[in-house]
Order: sequence, then C-alpha cells, then structure tokens
Amino acid sequence: MSTPSLEILATLIAAVINLILAVFIFLNNPKSATNRFFSFLATTIAVYLITNYFSLYQESVESTYLLVRVVMSIAVFINLSFFLLSRTYPRQELQLEGKKFWGAVLVTLIIALLAQTQLIFTGVEISSGVIHPSPGLGMPLFLIHTVFFLGGGFLFLLKKFRKSLGSERVQLKMLFSGAILMFSLILLTNVIFVLVFNVSGFVGLLPLYTLVFTGFVSYAIVKHGLFNLKVIATQAFTVVIWVILFSKIFVSESSSDLIVDLFIFITMFIFGILLVRSVVNEVRQREKLEELTQKLKEMDKQKDEFISMAAHELRAPMSAIKGYITMVLEGDTGDIPEKSRGFLADANNINERLIRLVNNMLNVSKIEEGRIVYQVESENLSQVVRTVFSQFAPEAERKGLKFTQVIPREIRDKVEVDPDRIHEVVANLLSNAVKYTEKGSVEVKLSQSSQSSVRLEVIDTGPGITKEEQKLLFKKFSRAESSVGKTTGTGLGLYISKLLVEKFKGKIGVDSEPGKGSDFWFELPLASAS
Repeated sequence: MSTPSLEILATLIAAVINLILAVFIFLNNPKSATNRFFSFLATTIAVYLITNYFSLYQESVESTYLLVRVVMSIAVFINLSFFLLSRTYPRQELQLEGKKFWGAVLVTLIIALLAQTQLIFTGVEISSGVIHPSPGLGMPLFLIHTVFFLGGGFLFLLKKFRKSLGSERVQLKMLFSGAILMFSLILLTNVIFVLVFNVSGFVGLLPLYTLVFTGFVSYAIVKHGLFNLKVIATQAFTVVIWVILFSKIFVSESSSDLIVDLFIFITMFIFGILLVRSVVNEVRQREKLEELTQKLKEMDKQKDEFISMAAHELRAPMSAIKGYITMVLEGDTGDIPEKSRGFLADANNINERLIRLVNNMLNVSKIEEGRIVYQVESENLSQVVRTVFSQFAPEAERKGLKFTQVIPREIRDKVEVDPDRIHEVVANLLSNAVKYTEKGSVEVKLSQSSQSSVRLEVIDTGPGITKEEQKLLFKKFSRAESSVGKTTGTGLGLYISKLLVEKFKGKIGVDSEPGKGSDFWFELPLASAS
C-alpha cells in the first residue's frame, strides 16, 4: 500500500508533540503523581499513533494482523493511564489505594496479553485498501475494560469538578472537555465504526483527535499556567522542523540535493538545541525573578506591619510625656527656674517632633490601604495656616529665625478638605522648613494661584535641594541626603502630604536650588469651583 505523506507528517507531528509534553511535564516535577501519569498517557498516545499508522500500511495480511494486535494492547494502557490521571489530577500524590492500583494494573496487563491472541481479534481482511478486523470471543472484555476505565475516569473528573473552586475548577474543566472530545472521536471512529459498521476509513484521522486534546491543554497553559507554554512551544516547534527537514533528506532527487538537505538539517539541529537552551535559561531566570519579587513583597508587608506596630506602641508613652511636660510648664507642679523652663520647652519640641514621626508611620499604611475615614467639610485654609504657624513659632524663635506669614485680607481660601488632614500637611511642610533652616527665615504665604484654586507656599533659606533629589523627594522613605545633616526623619512626611493633597484633588511640589533655599507649595481647588 502507498503511504500518504500528509498523513505520516500529521502522525509524526502529533506523536512528537505528545512526547515533548510527556518529557517536559515529567521533568518539571518527577515526584508528582499527576505529572507521572500525564507523561505516561502522552507517551502511550504517541506510541499508539505510530503503531496504528504502520498497521494501516503493511504489504501482508500477517504483518497487518500483528500490528493491529499491538495497537489493541497499547489502547488498554491508554485506558489505564487516563483512569489514573483522572483519579489523581491535580494532586501531587496518588489518590488510589495500593491494592486497587495494582489490581487495575494487573487487569490491564491481562487484557493486553489477551490482545496478542485470537481472543480479541481472530484475524483481519483487507479489501480495496481497507482493513476489516474480525472480533473474537474476548472482545467484550476489551470493551468492558474501556468502558470501566474511561467511563470511571470521566465520572471521577466530573465529581471533582463539581466540588472544585477557583483555578482548580478551570483546570479540571479544560482537562475534562479536551478528554471528552478526544476519546469520543476515538471511540466513534476507531471502535464503533470498525466493530459495528466494519468501516476503518476514518482510523487514519486519529492523530488529529490527539491534537484536539493537546490544544485544550495548551489553552489551559496559556490561561492558567499549568505548565510553561514558552518552553513547550519552542521544543515542539524545533522538533517539528527537525522532523520535516529529516524527512526531506529521504526524498532528495540528486546527490547535490541530498548534501544541501543534510547540511540544512545539521545546521537547524544545532540552532534548535541552542534556541531551546536559551529559552529554558530565560524561563528559569524569570521564575527566579518572580520568586525574589514575591519574597520582596512579603518582606515589605512584614516591614510595614512592624513599623505600624512599633509606632502604635511608641505613641502612647510619648503622648504621656507631652502631657506631663505641659503640666510642668503651665505651673501645675509649682514655680520652676527660667533655665529649667527653657530645657523643658526644648524637650517638648523634640517630643512633638517624635510624635509627628510616629503619626506619619501610622498614617502611611492606613492611607495606602484606604483605611482612613475622611471628614470632608468646607474649611478656610488661612485658619489652618494660622493655627499651625502659632504652633511652630516658639521653635523658630528659639533658633533665631525670622518667622513670618503672609495672608492677603481679600483672599478666597475656602476648600473642601478634612481639616485634621490638611493641618497635618501644613505641619509637615513647616516642620521641615524650621528643622532644616539653621539661619535666615521661614515664610508661610497664601496666594490666589487662579480664579478656582488657592496656593500655599513655605519658603525657607535652608541648604536647598538638587534637581536629582527633587525627583525622589515625594516618594516613600526618600530624603534629600545632601541637606539633612544630623536631623532625624523617616522620609514619610512629604510622601503622606502628597497622598493627602491628591486625595483632595490638589497638587504639590517644590522649587529649590542648592544654597538658595526651598519653596514647598501645594494648590487646592476652591470649594465654589469644585
């Protein structure tokens, strides 16, 4: 009989893809029972495809009959491997008791051996190029085995599918759908048509049925990451090219064509190996990078939780210290010397700064996670500025700074904000200005930036900030290292200020040059405009 080149090519491609899947999935996790059974199933299907193809194109009836019996033996192992896969998937351990497992293996071996006798097929007849096997007395045993193991596998998949949730449910659905379609086509064309209607003309289409199953598995790979598609696709593409080029060698019409085809095959063989290696290395590096990224995220979360817990524990004693110092300064414990009053005032200012740092550490996680409830109302920004200004006046006076505020009488400054939060923003800007300015002045200025917004500026004569540092200034835990000196801070104040200003539909920024001081500002839309 002639062997159609298109059919043998389809058979080779389907077999190669199944073998690649089998090897890759096994190597991906050899200890996983699911991976082992899937690899066994894919390998068995590949062997079945090749054997079945050759059984259709033999010169003698004897060789055809021999290969048909081999095909039947391989088919029972397909039944068994699918049953074991359906019982285990997607778990790592075998989900079948030892006695039942070995019982299923023993029954399958017996049916496979019987297939090599005349009990399954008594013989074959070939007429007009079509093979007609003659079923024997043992054929019902083969059919019972097929129904029990395939049907049982589908029942277990259906049962697990009903109980599954999330990604596992989707994975089971893809496997279940692909398996139903593939085995339905195989049973219809390779069993029912052959045994009932004595028609074997569709048997040669079997490779296409396995590619249907492979297609469903590939879809699951793309959508749900069951296996690494990039590596599998590269390996499959490379091997298919090898098969095509290698087959072309045997149909060369001349010695020169043979040499050219052989050279192309060797070149593509080397190139394919290098390509697969590079893809595998890339995938491994990406997996390591994803693993490290996940670890960094977990560490960052743990760090935030620790900071939040530590800040919460620190805030209570510092608030108590503030209360006691205030009581002493107000004379509740009697008269104190002026020199002691000055030391206590310094201690109170330092404690206030620490309380702001702790509040910033507590607030940053709450703001990022959206756990802060904002009490938004109409508020005059000038009133907030005056309150905060008076709060920092003693510290500015102690450092000998010229501390001024400029608030035009006719300014429109009513904004829709949470008064406590906008107070925190102004306090952060003023605190930084007073803290980093050793001599000169600090000016707080309100102005009408436009007809629909108001602008607040905190202008100091401090060390200034470089353009490079300004790009990082409003990011989490970022500080202007060139100008911080020995001052303490977490780098959270400006970050929190940015989050809050943007929450109220405003914008914030800084204008500064090294040695010329800084101008920190923010703008908010007027209440009437919004």
